[in-house]
Amino acid sequence: MAQAKFTNKILTGNRLRNGETVYYTGGGDWSVYVAQAKVAETQEEADSLTKIGAAAYAANLIIDVAVIDVDEGHGVRPTQIREKIRAQGPTVRADLNKPTSPPQR
Repeated sequence: MAQAKFTNKILTGNRLRNGETVYYTGGGDWSVYVAQAKVAETQEEADSLTKIGAAAYAANLIIDVAVIDVDEGHGVRPTQIREKIRAQGPTVRADLNKPTSPPQR
């Protein structure tokens, strides 16, 4: 039986101090922009993200830690509706949406 194709993943959670949705960027850093998330392209990399998330949770830095599926077809985009809302903002008022990547300078 053929193995299922691996889906790229990122690590997300919420900052304990303010509840803001954040994404792990690598090297111990977290960003509010999903586009800056470190993407795991193998199961081994995804397992590493799981361990990093557990350590951040244990250190009381990040809560609601999760490794989630993403599609990289047009930038890093979560595949599940809950994560899309967390990354972009409300679905009822587009004027309240937040950017998924930092402003260009």
